[in-house]
Amino acid sequence: MAGLDNGTCIRLEVLEELDMSTVKRTLFVKSVWEPTRLSPTSFSLAISDGHRAWTFEGSETFVKKRAEVWDKNVSWVMDKLKLLLTVVQPGIAYHLTGMLDNHRKFSFEIQDMETNLSLTANFSLVDASDPEIVTRDLLGFLLHGNEILTVDYVKKCRSFDQVLAENKALSEQNKRFAHEKKQFEQAVYKKFVAVLNSKKIKLKELKKEIEKWKIQPESKVERDDTTSSSSGEDEKEIDHQEVLRSSSNKSIRQREDGSSGSLIGASAFNDPDATQPFLDEMENKARITEFPNEDVPSNVVAALLEDTSYTALPRKRRRR
Repeated sequence: MAGLDNGTCIRLEVLEELDMSTVKRTLFVKSVWEPTRLSPTSFSLAISDGHRAWTFEGSETFVKKRAEVWDKNVSWVMDKLKLLLTVVQPGIAYHLTGMLDNHRKFSFEIQDMETNLSLTANFSLVDASDPEIVTRDLLGFLLHGNEILTVDYVKKCRSFDQVLAENKALSEQNKRFAHEKKQFEQAVYKKFVAVLNSKKIKLKELKKEIEKWKIQPESKVERDDTTSSSSGEDEKEIDHQEVLRSSSNKSIRQREDGSSGSLIGASAFNDPDATQPFLDEMENKARITEFPNEDVPSNVVAALLEDTSYTALPRKRRRR
């Protein structure tokens, strides 16, 4: 099928009935749709087998009458005719029947899907006055249509080749990107694994530290108990030493008191009234059972060894 502007051409296999015989022929049917091919209201046909030619004029009056016979509107009739005269439909039989005066009747059937009926389209063809002109015009239309189709085919082939080249380039680019992505992912995974392993090692170390700190408080408590017990013993020992030191100081003071009394008694021996109070005091004091290990003050020793006068009487301490 070739198309140009508002015209189309189709190659049909037609059954021609002549003298009670049927012959299969090849016909070329050129259709011109008026006013436009998209919304026609009338049409014309030019049919040729290469030697003979026929024509038909489908005016608006003819189309309207056909629509009334078929009980359809004009647009439905034109759509069906354009479909069957533009593209070969499978299952549709085209017939060419001889008539009087060497005229022909061109017919085919139209299937009505709404009523499920077959509608027959009959066109009474008229012999062309100059078949060569009709045939030449039809061949020129086919050649022109062929040129247009060839140009479109070449453009589409070039476009296809260009798309194919772009597809190949994009495919190679996609492969390169996929390879780079794979390398990048491998590098990232290696770094991630290294970081992950280091974090695992750090977590293990922290767990060990936590376990160690859980154990240390117990040992610390034990050390605190040991320290407290030893400190208690030290305190007891210090208290005992304080007691001994206080007792020794007390003994020294008692000795000083006794020494001073003896000195005073020696100096005032001839006066009984003067020495009697000191004797009474010495009797009332407790005797010293043991001498302290600490040194005696130097003034007391000097008073005992030399014949010196005692300058001061020691202060008496009241027993509590």
